[in-house]
Amino acid sequence: MQVRHIGFLGLFLILCGKGLFAQENERYHWYDPVETIERFEGQGWSHIGYHRLPNHAEGVVRDAVWSLSQHAAGLGLQFESDADSIAIEYQVDGNLFMHHMPATGVSGIDLYVKSNNEWLWCRGKYSFKDTVRYDFAINNLSKGLKTYSMYFPLYNTIKNLKIGVPHGKTFLFRDAVKEKPIVVYGTSIAQGACASRPGMAWTHILSRALSRPVVNLGFSGNGRLEPEVIDLITQIEASLFILDCLPNLSPNKENTKKEVQNRLRSSVRNLRAKHPRTPILLTQHAGYSDGLVNSAREKVYLTLNEWLEESFKSLKAEGISNIYMLTKKDIGLSNDAFVDGTHPTDLGMQQYAMAYATKIKAIQSGM
Repeated sequence: MQVRHIGFLGLFLILCGKGLFAQENERYHWYDPVETIERFEGQGWSHIGYHRLPNHAEGVVRDAVWSLSQHAAGLGLQFESDADSIAIEYQVDGNLFMHHMPATGVSGIDLYVKSNNEWLWCRGKYSFKDTVRYDFAINNLSKGLKTYSMYFPLYNTIKNLKIGVPHGKTFLFRDAVKEKPIVVYGTSIAQGACASRPGMAWTHILSRALSRPVVNLGFSGNGRLEPEVIDLITQIEASLFILDCLPNLSPNKENTKKEVQNRLRSSVRNLRAKHPRTPILLTQHAGYSDGLVNSAREKVYLTLNEWLEESFKSLKAEGISNIYMLTKKDIGLSNDAFVDGTHPTDLGMQQYAMAYATKIKAIQSGM
């Protein structure tokens, strides 16, 4: 009998909990971004949902690249609201977390609010279940409409996303910035590994630092300077193209010096043919934090960086202008800027982004 009473009590508490949750949700008016927004921040194409490559890329790029393009890395949206509480709910298709990257980065979202022309991070209470939920309290700023920037998960496909504000409060989606974006083609580091939350991915840090849109085409383990991806990138009217793929082209039987240099030169020539004046920035391997104690690891990035430097000089000698190189020294990742010797911590992401910001400002000032 005692077990039965505990069971009834448990059932009663569960039902009460569900009732309270339903009442809480009824406080909000919910908005679906897909019903309003044609192109999210960080997208190079319109009408592609929460994905990063257009539908016509399926079957053209390798399956692994297509699958990773469904991850919402680098994407986001902006909205205006006068609400003092905001709720966000959505679902994800993949694992919530990885061994070396938390759920807040893999599957979480980030929210920033603009105050005095500065983006302030908003702390959210979150729950990672079948439906992921974030609740934000915004009650220490001036009343009235405020502009928000929301970033999507870095390593997951999202669906059924909705944003809720209390009934009677104003809510307006903002159109994506129409300024020509910086387009980044890269590896897991560009995709966002291993940022603790989306806003700390270096592409988002760079976007905030320069007040410029950034298209994130980082594909974990699959940033290989493939012509099919380059062809797609040429469809974007960019302000700058960044090729940061060396970490996925480690020297081996497949990635010989000839093959890697052919990919580097072909990628630049293809971009230049379609975009005669757009700057192109080639990025060296940022290194491994264990390179100084592991000679094999050091040899990988030293070799790749030497191959890139040779390719860069040969492209310049061909007469290809307006190309630039960001060196390992420029990036300057410190010994503690890595999670696993390869992927940056938040500290590493900040250092990475600031190196890019400095280089891009120099490029712009010389144009």
